[in-house]
Amino acid sequence: MMSVRTFSFFLIYMLAAYTQAADWRKNITDFGGRLAAQGAVPGMGVAVIRDDQIVYQHGFGFADVMSGRTVDSDTYFYIASSTKALTATAVALKAARHELVLNAPITDYLPELRGTAWDSQRVTLDDLLAMRHGMKDRWPVVFRTAYSGDFTRKKLLELLKDYQPAEHGKAFEYNNLGYNILGLVLGQKGKNSWKQTVASEVLIPLHMTQTTAEFSKIPQQKIALPHTIATKPASRIPLLKADANLHAAGGHFSTASSLARFVAAHISGGVVEGKRLLPEGPLRQTQMQHSRQDRQFGDYHRTGWGYGWDIADYDGDQLLQRFGSFAGYRSHMSFIPERAIGVVVLANANTPAVDLMANYIYTQLLNRNETGERSAVELKKFGDRLTAYREHYQADLQKRKRRASALAHPLEAYTGTFHNTELGTIEWRLHENGLEARMGIAHSPAETYDAADNAFRIEITGRGSVAKFLFDNSGNVTGVRFLDRVFTKQS
Repeated sequence: MMSVRTFSFFLIYMLAAYTQAADWRKNITDFGGRLAAQGAVPGMGVAVIRDDQIVYQHGFGFADVMSGRTVDSDTYFYIASSTKALTATAVALKAARHELVLNAPITDYLPELRGTAWDSQRVTLDDLLAMRHGMKDRWPVVFRTAYSGDFTRKKLLELLKDYQPAEHGKAFEYNNLGYNILGLVLGQKGKNSWKQTVASEVLIPLHMTQTTAEFSKIPQQKIALPHTIATKPASRIPLLKADANLHAAGGHFSTASSLARFVAAHISGGVVEGKRLLPEGPLRQTQMQHSRQDRQFGDYHRTGWGYGWDIADYDGDQLLQRFGSFAGYRSHMSFIPERAIGVVVLANANTPAVDLMANYIYTQLLNRNETGERSAVELKKFGDRLTAYREHYQADLQKRKRRASALAHPLEAYTGTFHNTELGTIEWRLHENGLEARMGIAHSPAETYDAADNAFRIEITGRGSVAKFLFDNSGNVTGVRFLDRVFTKQS
């Protein structure tokens, strides 16, 4: 029987443990609130995982600063390249059932590519998963899938036939191309059937009911709209995602708690909340190193790549991570295998504040003594960087305004439809605020960049690029040079 003295010590221990548990949650909530208040992020969804359990979830800030709609546990964010981990897991699960053979050439699954460089280089599914397919990324497939959404399965395969080997051979190189092709392998039935495969292999078994590649099915009031933190306060920017350009290398919207179920499954080898939902072997296979890398990403030194996961060092721990970024969005999904803890942070701005939030959570979970002092220093540093970034942005805006001068032709002269076989069609048209460029889903206002050279700055790819109009000797527009290609005028 436990003595009174022993029982008293036990109560004190349990009270201390409870207090500590409550404190880390409160600390995380306070820190997230400070980030939002500082303007480091407009809105943010956060979830924390221990073993196979989600032990914390919270929403911060605004899903839409214009309406004042706030982030809650049911708010969806675009997760961009975090999708790669979902796609890789789906492939690994099918391979475990011998429905796919990882060391088989992709021409076994995409016979349309026989007789091309993909065939002669014997690119395999393993090569695609491991980011070492060794083919030069010429952009057309990535552009059409991630930005314009202007493609068919047949068109992508036609474009892939012209791809050639890269100079560096089969060495690791991070890009979307390999996972776009995996999407073609997973989706044999049409343009977007890879979505159904990832759903049936991963999302449905893990009960990830709030993760989807069907944007049109998400209630509009549940979507965190994209913003930029270049202005103070943060301001809305166009939403450039729809069903058509959600792809296998970056194709899901999710809530933080839903994506946390995926992390919990990877930490615990397929178990979530005490129930086995997926087999362990394929998940562990994705976490093994399949390629080497040596690059720094913020506070993380990436040393390897699994299938869909970066393998990194962070403060002496091995961290598996898969981040994502796109205009107006940033995602952080990571876990420390040896400590069985993980974090999901989703934001509706492309801001490194998500990593700052994740790092703070890890210091809390690991009970590191320097947490308070370190976080104060990091917040101060981030605030200074944010101020400098905003000042640079405003200075750049002023430079761009000064560069803009009277064009040699009226705006109507630049309107029309222009076509390039690789990248598709770009339409230039007038709207109430001036000239606009549109390529499928992607669209952007056109800002005069160099009037004398008939050049405009547009953000079709989420960042500024220059499009230069070409004229003949009679002063008629014949084409547009954009993304190192000429688009010929059609009408």
